[in-house]
Amino acid sequence: MPFDLLITDKTPRSLLSQDQLFDLVPAAFTPSPAPKTTKQYDYVDTMQAVEILQDHGFKPVYAKQKPSRKRGNIPFASHLIAFAQDLDDAPHRPEILLWNSHDASQSLRLLSGLYRFACDNGIVCGEGLQAKLRHDGGQTAGFEDLVKDQAQNMPLAMAKAEKMQAIKLDPLQKMNLAKDALTLRWDCAIDATWDASGSFWDAQTMHQSLAPKRLADAPNDLWTVYNRLQEVIIGGQVSLLSVTAKGAKERQAKAVQSLKETIRLNQGLWDLAEKVAA
Repeated sequence: MPFDLLITDKTPRSLLSQDQLFDLVPAAFTPSPAPKTTKQYDYVDTMQAVEILQDHGFKPVYAKQKPSRKRGNIPFASHLIAFAQDLDDAPHRPEILLWNSHDASQSLRLLSGLYRFACDNGIVCGEGLQAKLRHDGGQTAGFEDLVKDQAQNMPLAMAKAEKMQAIKLDPLQKMNLAKDALTLRWDCAIDATWDASGSFWDAQTMHQSLAPKRLADAPNDLWTVYNRLQEVIIGGQVSLLSVTAKGAKERQAKAVQSLKETIRLNQGLWDLAEKVAA
């Protein structure tokens, strides 16, 4: 069974009611697929999946839906709901993420993740911890098996985090990890060609991304450094070198808004940290 990931946001996790879920992810309540889907498309009811997760003791604690400019796309848009069994304020806890859509844009996924309370960060564990259920007929009955598989992955994700906490990084190791992590989202200014344009990370970006923002971020173990990097790469608020035809200037990076891009970056960051821990 392959594995997968999580998300970074500044929303503290707490139990969500049915009304709150409807406000945050209205597409999860849509009882049918988008009109544009074909007859081969096998609709997977998100709320039925939510009920199965709740039957296994998982409670919804976070929800987000892909923004849609067209009102007609809102009921079918990609949406994500995070679930936890233990709601105690531990340093970090495992979560299961349900990611689905009703417009044939993606398969249903269950993702393993970790939530870090110190900075209200959600972390998506990389390509290793995920399970997919395609919308192509005859497979929706297997969702409960996916839930059981992902529940078994939760202790594994916690063990990986604990292993990362035990690994101390020297300054060079921190810089190498930051270089690889920043390059997941932006190109390096030093490597840019003379005619390149866009946003690039530079030495100042690296310095800011590695700087602790709070006392809990001060340790230099792999887990903490990884969390520092994840927070700025997803959340922005670091300096970038912006290059246009008019010249170059520093600007502030913005937070990632795309749900798909957030998950891609989180997967990549987790995989980089796992390579260091290997």
